[in-house]
Amino acid sequence: MTRRNRLLIAGHVLLGLLLAFWLARVYFLHPPGRIHVNDEGYSYAGRLIEFRDLLAAGYVSPQWCTHFRGGLGAPYFSYYQPGFFYAASLVPWAVPPLVALGLTVAGFAMLGYLSMAGLVGRWFGRLSGALAGGGLLLSVYAGTEISFRGDLSEFAAMMTLPAVLWALAGWFEHGRRRHAVCLTVASAALITLHPAVALIGFALFALALIAFVAATRQFRRVLGAAAALGVGVGLAAFYWLPVFFEWNLVGSEAAFTGFYHYAEHFVGPLAILNPWNDHMTLPLTPGPVLVASIVLNTFVMLLRRGQEATSAVPPRPSAGEKGLEDYRLVSQPAPPGTESEGGGKSIGRSDPRCGELVVWQRRLLFFCLIAGVLCTLLMTRWSAPLWDRIDLLQRLQFPWRIVSLVTVLAAAAAGCMVPWRREPVRAVVVALSLLAMWGFALRPTSYELDPRTTVPADVEQLMRLDFRPDIRDEWLPKGASPNLPAEFRAGPMAGPGCEVDRFERTQGRLRCRVRTGGPSHVVLPHYFFPVGWQARLDGQQVALSAERHGLMRIELPDRAAGELEVTFSHTPMRRLGLWISTASLLIGGLCLWRPVWRRIASPRD
Repeated sequence: MTRRNRLLIAGHVLLGLLLAFWLARVYFLHPPGRIHVNDEGYSYAGRLIEFRDLLAAGYVSPQWCTHFRGGLGAPYFSYYQPGFFYAASLVPWAVPPLVALGLTVAGFAMLGYLSMAGLVGRWFGRLSGALAGGGLLLSVYAGTEISFRGDLSEFAAMMTLPAVLWALAGWFEHGRRRHAVCLTVASAALITLHPAVALIGFALFALALIAFVAATRQFRRVLGAAAALGVGVGLAAFYWLPVFFEWNLVGSEAAFTGFYHYAEHFVGPLAILNPWNDHMTLPLTPGPVLVASIVLNTFVMLLRRGQEATSAVPPRPSAGEKGLEDYRLVSQPAPPGTESEGGGKSIGRSDPRCGELVVWQRRLLFFCLIAGVLCTLLMTRWSAPLWDRIDLLQRLQFPWRIVSLVTVLAAAAAGCMVPWRREPVRAVVVALSLLAMWGFALRPTSYELDPRTTVPADVEQLMRLDFRPDIRDEWLPKGASPNLPAEFRAGPMAGPGCEVDRFERTQGRLRCRVRTGGPSHVVLPHYFFPVGWQARLDGQQVALSAERHGLMRIELPDRAAGELEVTFSHTPMRRLGLWISTASLLIGGLCLWRPVWRRIASPRD
C-alpha cells in the first residue's frame, strides 16, 4: 500500500470519528449528571445502571430488574432489547453512565459510517463511500434519534443495518467466509438492538435475496445468505423467545392502544421530503441534500443506460486475483498499475470489468430506490389494510419508525455518485455536500439541558427515585397494581401469628427472618412473577403466589423459624432460548470449519 493510500484511509477514518463524536456530543459537553431534554429523559442511563448491576450479580442474560419501581421490581429485560446495554457495558464501569452512553453512541455511529462507506465505496470509490457514510451520520433523522427522541437502541439498530447490507453485498459478489460471519453476527445484533427495526430490516434483506436471485439465478448463493441470516436469528433466540412466548405475563398491550395505536401514526407519502421547522413534533426526513443527491444520481445513471455489461454476473476471483472492489471505473483506459482515487487499479471501458462494475452500480442504486419507495409507502395510510392483517407488523407501534430504514437507503443511494469522474471535482462535490448536510443538521440536532433532572449514580439512588422506564406500565406483571400505598413499600407485611425482621433486597434475591406460631404468610414488598422465582425457607421450597395488589405472598408452615429466601434465576423461555443460541453458535462454527466450508460453500452457478 502506497503512502498516498494510507493517508486516504487515515483521512477516511478521521472524518468518521469527527462526525461520530459530533453526533454524540450531547453526552460529553454538559455537566456531570445532567441530561438534555428528550422523550426518554434519563431512562437510558437508569437502564444502564441496572444492567451493569445485573451483570455484576452474575446474570449474564438479565431479565428481572430488582431496583425498578422503587424496589418493587419488573421483568423489564425479559422484553426490552438488551443489545445496546451489552455494548455500553463494555465501557469501563468507572466511567459515568452518561459518558458511557455517549461513547457507545459514537461507536455505533462509527460502525454505521464505516459499513456504509464500505458498501458504496466498493463500487463507486472511497470519496463516494465517504459521502454515503457522512450522509448517514448527518441525516436529519439520525440526529433527532438522539436530540429529540433519545431512542439510542433504535439509533444503534439503524447504524447496524449498513453492516448487514455490506456483508450481504459482499456475500453476493464473492461468497467468502468473512462475509458470512459478518452477516450472521450483524443480523443477530440487529435483533437484540431493536426488534422493530429488525422486523422491517429482515423484510428488506428478503427483498435483496429475491432481487439477486432474479437477476443472477445464483440460487445456492442466495440459500447461503438465507442460512447465515437464519443462524443469526438463532443466535438471538435468548432474547426473542421469551418475548414471543411469555408475552401474556405482562400488560404489554397497553403500549399498543390509544395514542400508541399504529393507526394514529401514519404519515403522508411526502413526509420524508418536508424540511424540518419549529412546528414539527418530530422531523421525519433524511434531509434535503440526500434527497437532491439521489435525484441527480438517478438521472445520470439513467443517462448511462446504454452502457451495457459484458457479463451479468461477476466471476469469482481466483487465488491471488483481485475482486471488483479493487477497481474503480474511469473514463479512459489507464496504464497498468495506475491507481485511482479509490485506491484500486483504474480500468477503462474496453475492459470487461467495466461492464461488470456498471451492473453492480446499477443494482445498488436501483435496489435502494425501489426499497426506499416501498418503505415510504408502508408508512402511509395506503398500507393500512396490510397493517390491519399482520399482527407482527403492528408491533412496530409507529409506522413512521420505518424512516430509520429509509434514511439508510437514502444515504446509500446518495453515495452512488457517478456524474463526476475526475477526482478533484468529485472531492469538491463531496466536501460541499457534507458541509451542506452539516448545516441542515444543526437545528434538528440542537439540544438544551433539562434543569430539573439529575441522573442517579447507582442502583440505590435509582430505587429512591422510583424509576419507571415504561410508558404505560406495559412491562408490569399482569394484574399488578402500578401505584401502591406507602405501607406496601415500607417492608414485609406479616400475617397473623408471624414475625418478620432483617429484610434485605439485593439483585434477584430477597431475604428475611421469619417466625410463626401457626400456619401463616408474609407479603414481601416486591412484585410477583409466575416464572423464574422460587421461595425457600431454610432450604425447603415453600408456596409463592400473588396477593391482591400483585405483590409476593409466601405461605409459611406452623412453627416455622429460619431464613426465608426468594431468588430469581431465568424464565423457562429464556433458558430454552440460551440453549438455542448456544446450538446456533456451534452450528455456525461447524459450518465455518474449513473442511466443512469447502463442501457447503456455493460454487459458481
